[in-house]
Amino acid sequence: MILLQSHSRFLLQTLLNRVQNSLCSVPATALMLSLFQFAHFVEKGVELDYQWVEFDDVQYHAQVSMKNLHIVLLSVSLPPPPSETAFPGGLPLGAIEAIKASYGVVVQILDPPRDGYNLTLKLNLLKLPPNEEHKQSLLTRIASVREVVLGAPLREVFKRLCSRTVSPDGNKVIALVHRPNEAFFVVPQIEKVLVVCPMKFSDSIDTILATSFLQEFVEARRTAGLSYAPSCSWSSSPPPELKEVPIEGLSANAGFVNFVIFPRHVEGKKLDQTVWNLSTFHAYVSYHVKCSEGFMHTRMRRRVESMIEALDRAKPDEEKDEKSPKSRSFKRLSLKERSTD
Repeated sequence: MILLQSHSRFLLQTLLNRVQNSLCSVPATALMLSLFQFAHFVEKGVELDYQWVEFDDVQYHAQVSMKNLHIVLLSVSLPPPPSETAFPGGLPLGAIEAIKASYGVVVQILDPPRDGYNLTLKLNLLKLPPNEEHKQSLLTRIASVREVVLGAPLREVFKRLCSRTVSPDGNKVIALVHRPNEAFFVVPQIEKVLVVCPMKFSDSIDTILATSFLQEFVEARRTAGLSYAPSCSWSSSPPPELKEVPIEGLSANAGFVNFVIFPRHVEGKKLDQTVWNLSTFHAYVSYHVKCSEGFMHTRMRRRVESMIEALDRAKPDEEKDEKSPKSRSFKRLSLKERSTD
């Protein structure tokens, strides 16, 4: 089993490089050279610009200006939400509050964001804590901005579950985006929370493999070693709790996976990991499906190669041809032998 990490490794490495390459940490001779290069870069107006895309169509854009080496502008583009999800201002409910609570004074939210993005953050690296352990922890948390933003509504539901409080909307079904134009559903209750993940795949082979994988996934949950994990079930039809959801949001060709979350699953440090695992469950299944497909292709290729080798060994040896005229030998005759002939 392979679990995806909540932080963007490229973003974390970029932030670490910006912190480690500060001008204050280089020797005097190197500092003079850096100042000369710095003045040259400022005169030319050179900027560092990084753009990349991660799974489920989450896009990042990091910018560092040579005029402000300690300032990083980070823009994030989220997957487009379906019609049944609530996305006020282009962000999930509670995302702004979650960002402020997670990053404090280090991060400033720019309004409006950069064109084509849902969120733009201004990171001031000079305001990072001096303690190395706390600094590393905060940078990792900043690199997990995807989980902080997209997981904000689900985190709020789980906090209410731990405190046994009822949402103002009651037990209304909540649709949360996790893939482009696709959502999973949360049904909050006082004692538990039901999370329903419709599994939809565009490729027919992926659909067959995912269906088999999910059925085995449910069976594995019943083993004694996973007795404390959230209970899960699979069905080809949506559960009755989603009867009010539009039919467009329930199109799933690989069935529905239902998780039942109790307070013990989201207490303390378990909260963030549970939110991340549920938010990226479809990506988790897709990753294992592609790995299984690649493994089967490799096995089939090896099998075909072994069969070809066996056929090559079974070919009969070619019969040796009789000596051709070219291979005949001739004896040179002497003059005496020629005369007698």
